[in-house]
Amino acid sequence: MGSLRLTGWASAQRGYPAAAAPEWGVRRRPHRCCYGVPLPRPRCAPSPAPAVASSLGVGAAGHLRTGAEHEWLWDCRGARDYAREMEVAVRVVQVACTLCQRVQDSLLHPSADAGGCVHSKLDRSPVTVADWGVQAIVSWLLSNSFHDENISIVAEEDDETLSSSDGVTLLESVVEAVNGCLVEAPKYGLRSPEKELEAHDVIQAIRKCSSSGGPKGRFWVLDPVDGTLGFVRGDQYAIALALIEDGEVILGVLGCPNYPMKKEWLNYHQKYYRLMSKVAPPPLGSWHKGCVMYAQKGCGQAWMQPLVHDFGKVDWRHPREIQVSSISDPLSATFCEPVEKANSSHSFTAGLAHSVGLRTQPLRVYSMVKYAAIARGDAEIFMKFARTGYKEKIWDHAAGVVIIQEAGGVVTDAGGRQLDFSRGIYLEGLDRGIIACSGALLHQRILDAVDASWNSSTL
Repeated sequence: MGSLRLTGWASAQRGYPAAAAPEWGVRRRPHRCCYGVPLPRPRCAPSPAPAVASSLGVGAAGHLRTGAEHEWLWDCRGARDYAREMEVAVRVVQVACTLCQRVQDSLLHPSADAGGCVHSKLDRSPVTVADWGVQAIVSWLLSNSFHDENISIVAEEDDETLSSSDGVTLLESVVEAVNGCLVEAPKYGLRSPEKELEAHDVIQAIRKCSSSGGPKGRFWVLDPVDGTLGFVRGDQYAIALALIEDGEVILGVLGCPNYPMKKEWLNYHQKYYRLMSKVAPPPLGSWHKGCVMYAQKGCGQAWMQPLVHDFGKVDWRHPREIQVSSISDPLSATFCEPVEKANSSHSFTAGLAHSVGLRTQPLRVYSMVKYAAIARGDAEIFMKFARTGYKEKIWDHAAGVVIIQEAGGVVTDAGGRQLDFSRGIYLEGLDRGIIACSGALLHQRILDAVDASWNSSTL
């Protein structure tokens, strides 16, 4: 069981949301010892809490400093202790969310500042200051937090464009965005650099994320902005960070800055949501949008917390347990699929949906927000069947898979096998496609439908 307990709480709370509201559809588990709220230590932790790493600014007494207000403890019984890794990962993703929100604002409200520009990679996919900026921030913060200059990170972006003669102005924008967030790191319980990073420091941080993964050892997996097309359009996107050890995903963190807390808003473009929020503003201090979700393998629980960018500080005190939906009737189930058709067959998933009795329109969502929707109980099924020649990358799935599984769901390939994260940057050996479901019954129905339909498909 995963739980969060707090001691040494020093500062008065300001504007934090109350306990989970019914409209979020979060089903609480009654009579559990610890499930994400502070409880007296004797009830759940008879032994003293281990001190957190000194790289996080923790003194001998175990109390966080460097901008943090309390001691963190992640208790996952029956599993190896990854408290330090989990805390750092959540804090780092919170910083990354702030950078992304600022860059997206510059895209939606452009000025003379070059920070809002969208660029194209060799495969014509979009890339922005946020992609490089997040990768640099995550790389620098992980290295600093664990005092490891050689920390192993697999990530999507490289520095080729930034290092070119045509990338000088773009690099300046990335450096500015990175320093603008790192200077605020103490607000997130992390250390800032002693001085601002120079261009070569940012390039070096990005270059560090060049691990190729594999079956042995430990490495982090990062997608700095998953769903960049949604990001530049002002819609859904995610920051995804996972830790893999000996080929197994150990923990995952998903930052979803535009994720609406009310399920029905997922059906609308984020532009419409912003418009309606201006017409009918949400209550002051309410948690209406944006979250960071996280889970550790083997804990049997997953959590989410609001964004520091919106609430001012990391909220360990009011995390919300998230769980998959209990719906097992296909007539009532909602299924997700990618927005873009470039690497996914909408026609094949539509046929599958009809054959298993799904009648609701598909929820087409950018990025790993689809995984978040299933983990939080806002959808029941995610299906993706790539076109011939497309290979799935581990950073597009690692964090989302472990969060769904620990929230009670099932994720496999179309042959019913676990996804293999031990074979480099690609999900090698993938059987046809990926299927994520809220429960085993729906999952088996989809698997059976794939087997029955595959030979007649054009994939």
